[in-house]
Amino acid sequence: MDLSEIRAKIDKIDDKILDLFLERMNLATDVAKYKAANNMVVFQSDREKAIIDAVKKNTPEELRKSAAFLFMNIMDISKVSQINEITPDVEIPYIKEAKPRPSVAVQGIEGSYGHAAARQLFDNGNISYYASFDEVFSAVENGDVDYGIIPVENSTAGEVTANMDRLERHNVYICRTTTVECAHVLAAKKGVSENDIKILFGHEQAIRQCAEYIGERGNLTVIPYHNNASAAKMVAENPSGELGCICSEECAEMHGIDVVRKHIATDPNNSTRFICISKNIEVYEKADKIAVSLSIPNISGALYRLLTKFAVNGLSMTKIQSKPLPIDVKMKYPNDYMFYIEFTGNVNEPKIRKLMKNLSDELNYFKFHGNFSN
Repeated sequence: MDLSEIRAKIDKIDDKILDLFLERMNLATDVAKYKAANNMVVFQSDREKAIIDAVKKNTPEELRKSAAFLFMNIMDISKVSQINEITPDVEIPYIKEAKPRPSVAVQGIEGSYGHAAARQLFDNGNISYYASFDEVFSAVENGDVDYGIIPVENSTAGEVTANMDRLERHNVYICRTTTVECAHVLAAKKGVSENDIKILFGHEQAIRQCAEYIGERGNLTVIPYHNNASAAKMVAENPSGELGCICSEECAEMHGIDVVRKHIATDPNNSTRFICISKNIEVYEKADKIAVSLSIPNISGALYRLLTKFAVNGLSMTKIQSKPLPIDVKMKYPNDYMFYIEFTGNVNEPKIRKLMKNLSDELNYFKFHGNFSN
């Protein structure tokens, strides 16, 4: 046979496979209805194992793993169909609008990038400043403030890991996000030149974002500070002319110090993504992204099978990242691994609600973080 003849035969086989697939999916719907009528769960591990064992037994050794994978994939697609058919659609209650003239918690002081993010999101908000991000999370969780502004990811330095971990530990929800340009400058007291500066202060993230400039200087003593704006305030109040700080141009002006050198970030497009957290679920108009955390067992194919649930529902993942499980969960399920996932969708869509209920029921750990837009 030449290549065209071989391909023609393959096409005929594919047609048969498609017909059988459609027939199988119709039967899967009948199975779902039967399970619903008899209060049976969709996933039945014994039945699945029996099918896979039979497939392996009837397949040549060199193709056993491939055949098992094929049939597991077919069964996973079937399970998604069954879940959508019989899972009860439980609505998620939420607040539709942001509070007017809200109280907003920000870590640091006036002039910080968190302050800029708060102003981008709430031009009429009453901003309160807290010494640590733990205090911001607690203030929101306890209802002391309406919202909190939290940095979670920088375009140069990557994820703010500690804040993503706090998101797991606290009962709060993401309701909005915003991105702030972080145009770092080197600032010092008035009259101080760049070469006069021997000690540089800045937040550890900002220090990493300016690593190239710091490396070029060579003779700088770099000291991490809990907040760039606080570092600017400290430099302004310290009599020494050897101190400098990393901050924004607006922050330097606010605290009465000079910009000694602009654009010291390694990436000229350096920016930080902030989330806005609330005590209750708030979903605003045009919210098109959902964030969840979940765990899966450490077995072959577990992640692929999880991704199948999203793919079959036509949901696009915009972020997936492996994370450590909360300690109490890890102690209970030591072989599980956690993933933080952001995907497209809105809680008003029944398929989204059914998917999240299925994940919550099926997995050892599941947490809904919110529905928001970028």
